[in-house]
Amino acid sequence: MKESKKKLKKDILLIVLCVIAFLLLQVILQIANKAYVLSAYKGVLTALQFGVCLLMMMFGRRKGAVVAITLMSTSTAILVAVVFMGEYAAIPGLFNGVFYIITIIVISRYNKNRELESRRDIITGVNNRKGLYIDVQERIEEKQPFSILIVNLHNFKTINDTYGHTYGDELLKKVVRRIKRKLGNSCTVSRIGGAEFVVAFDEVSDIQSSADKLLEAVREKAILVVDDNRVDCYVDGFIGVACYPQDSTDCESLINYADIALTEAIANRSKHAVTFDTNMLEAINRKVHLKKLIKEGLLKGYFWLVYQPQFGLDQKKLRGFETLIRMTTADGEFVSPGEFIPVAEQSDLILQIDDYVLNRAMREFKDVVIKNSELTISVNVSAKNFSDIGFVEKVKRNITNIGFPAKNLEIEITEYCMVNSSDTTTENINALREWGIQIALDDFGTGYTSLNYVASMPFDLLKIDKSLIDDIENDKKRRDFVKAVITMGQLMECEVISEGVENDGQISCLKEDGCDFVQGFVWGRPLSYEDAINLVSGE
Repeated sequence: MKESKKKLKKDILLIVLCVIAFLLLQVILQIANKAYVLSAYKGVLTALQFGVCLLMMMFGRRKGAVVAITLMSTSTAILVAVVFMGEYAAIPGLFNGVFYIITIIVISRYNKNRELESRRDIITGVNNRKGLYIDVQERIEEKQPFSILIVNLHNFKTINDTYGHTYGDELLKKVVRRIKRKLGNSCTVSRIGGAEFVVAFDEVSDIQSSADKLLEAVREKAILVVDDNRVDCYVDGFIGVACYPQDSTDCESLINYADIALTEAIANRSKHAVTFDTNMLEAINRKVHLKKLIKEGLLKGYFWLVYQPQFGLDQKKLRGFETLIRMTTADGEFVSPGEFIPVAEQSDLILQIDDYVLNRAMREFKDVVIKNSELTISVNVSAKNFSDIGFVEKVKRNITNIGFPAKNLEIEITEYCMVNSSDTTTENINALREWGIQIALDDFGTGYTSLNYVASMPFDLLKIDKSLIDDIENDKKRRDFVKAVITMGQLMECEVISEGVENDGQISCLKEDGCDFVQGFVWGRPLSYEDAINLVSGE
């Protein structure tokens, strides 16, 4: 607001200076009419007078056009009076004055149209991002309560990819018309991205009702006709809401808060319309802080490893260890992996964490596995890393440099790897197994891919997620489901391990149902490197 006031003062000062310059030119022109010596420069001075008017329009289109037209009209009126007094030499100047007025009006309207076009989305005709900011700032200056609703069209990309961008454009236009029809003239609509709209709405008391209307407009079946070809499609929507003035009185912050609420809605999915609150901002700040800690930790050694023992169910024989990462900051704060891993996965920091864990685990256990050839060291790898085409070569290079036996290394992946890049993932699995590296499918039974696809993959080990075995000793349906998972693993010629086993009742059920291995607090908590070595040596 302060900056806009300063700009207004500068505009006023500029216009005042231009008016003074105009008056000075008028005086000079009058002198030129009487002085023979200056008559040769009369045209030049008139051109300068016209140039001053154009400058005023350039520095402030609206104010400049008004001032310029007023001054040129005054000059032309003076010339008309001079002609009526019999000074016919002023007639060329009169035509010049009329021409200048017409020119200024044409230029003013051209600039106005260009400004309007720069604020419009080329596909839908509603505001673009620039138009949105102007609209919101104008609403803020009116000091009346209003709401910002950011709408994301879920599944829009699929329609674009399946039918083409022409159909996608038609869908966007149809959604805009529906929104205007549902909410009426009290709202302004802007398109700020491929599938995101912003609705600025006067209503703040019953915002949930407005959000429901928006969702109705989005979810309604869309009949798209392009070149006589008809396509029926559906999209869903997620909405983030922020309100003026309770959430913010700043344009940038208000839109940003609505976007934060939208992110929460998309992540949550249980609630399609989410209103911003300060807890969300605290969560964002925490993520920013965690990202900073991760970067520092990779440089300053905040990270360390623990090893979760895995045992065979028959004789409680040690199979090996799952490698788990931990983090303690310089001031002694312990940061849970449940906090920093999701933050790292949202950026390339997870790649550095994966590399750290893989390299450190292999270096620490190199001599141990050489002496204990049946011991397996299992390392989790993110979907972003595993689905990269250069991942296999990187693992091979590290194994060679460290001298770690490939057959003693197991890499754990989740089904999410196959959702993102199934072809590359399959190629990487096959290439790693050819080298003797074992592949485990983590969290089996909780993923997104089809059973048919998972069954076709060459895994060595299936890991049953802890959430599936909770209370299996008391819940028959749950136990039957786990038994079915174990049977499927056997059909896939994989060994099966159950995670998160916490009591002897679960041990009995899993053993009876044919599970091969277990890991969990019942037989062993995560151990430090020294304690893990002692366990291997039987101490």
